[in-house]
Amino acid sequence: MNSVIPYTHWGYFPDEATTRSCATELHSKGFIVRFRGPWEEGDVPEWLLLAGKDVTIGTMVERHGEVRAVVERHGGSYDGGESAHLPTTTFAGPALLRIEEKPA
Repeated sequence: MNSVIPYTHWGYFPDEATTRSCATELHSKGFIVRFRGPWEEGDVPEWLLLAGKDVTIGTMVERHGEVRAVVERHGGSYDGGESAHLPTTTFAGPALLRIEEKPA
C-alpha cells in the first residue's frame, strides 16, 4: 500500500543532553522533532521527545525500528508511536503541534 500518513514516535530520556542529542540525529534523518521536560513522574525526572515524519504505510515497520534504534542508542526509552489519518493534509502528526518547540 502506498498511502502516506503522518506517524509520530515517542521517546523518554533522563536529561536534556541525551534528549537533545537524539533530537539532532533524528532531525538529520528528516524527522520533525519536539521535546520538553523535565517533569517528575515518580522518582525520576523525564524528558519527552516526539519525532514525526510522513511515511508510506508499507514502510511503517521499518521506520519504527529505525527510530527505536536511535532512541535507545542515545539512552532513551522508546514508547512506540501513533499514526493519524488526516484526509486532506499530512505533516507528521497533530501531536507535534501540541508541544512547545525547542531547537535541536
